[in-house]
Amino acid sequence: MRKMIAILGLMMTAASPVWADDAGARLTVTGQGIAEVQPDMARISLGVTKEATEAGAALDQVAQVAQDIFARLAEQGIEPRDMQSSQINLSPKYDYNRNSDGPPKLVGFTANTMVSVRVRDLDKLGSIMSAVTADGVNQLNGLQFDLQDRGPAEDMARTNAVNDAMARAKVLAEAAGVKLGSVVSIQEGGGYSPAPAYGRMAMEAAQSDMPIAAGELEIGSSVTMVFELDQD
Repeated sequence: MRKMIAILGLMMTAASPVWADDAGARLTVTGQGIAEVQPDMARISLGVTKEATEAGAALDQVAQVAQDIFARLAEQGIEPRDMQSSQINLSPKYDYNRNSDGPPKLVGFTANTMVSVRVRDLDKLGSIMSAVTADGVNQLNGLQFDLQDRGPAEDMARTNAVNDAMARAKVLAEAAGVKLGSVVSIQEGGGYSPAPAYGRMAMEAAQSDMPIAAGELEIGSSVTMVFELDQD
């Protein structure tokens, strides 16, 4: 019985039609596009670190400086929606350099807070960074330029990526001696922006406004396009 079932299965497989791939020859290319634009906003990450023998005292000192920072930013025209506390930390501080064999001694506490700020007027960026250092900011963890509205620049980068893909496809088709047909599909890849710029600024109270060079941003895009090829 099993032998008969196996034979029937073999006969059915042999009788099944085999569909040929009639899609024709195709060419797949990936294009890259970049839009170079001037930034119109910046993000900065400000930090305050304080030490005290008591945990509450360390937190109180950090809280007071943070309050002064928020007030100073408001004076500089920064709206509440553009100020955000990103982290608050409290950790014990031990003395590990004791001569005895006993455990390390608790000598105090370290409190830290970070504030993320969006600056929409780049002309004020240098004065803002100098002003907050006078209020007790002793850490600057990052400076990143950006656009308030990225849509137009991203569309420009997409257009440049499509143009690049079409130019590549044309060159390849001509080199292969075939004609480029219609577009079968377009798939967008990931875009990219520059990484934040880091520096050792604002470690102590500044005597003058911090000089800032915004430069340009590169907004990137990539697309993968599939073309039909006419080999006639």
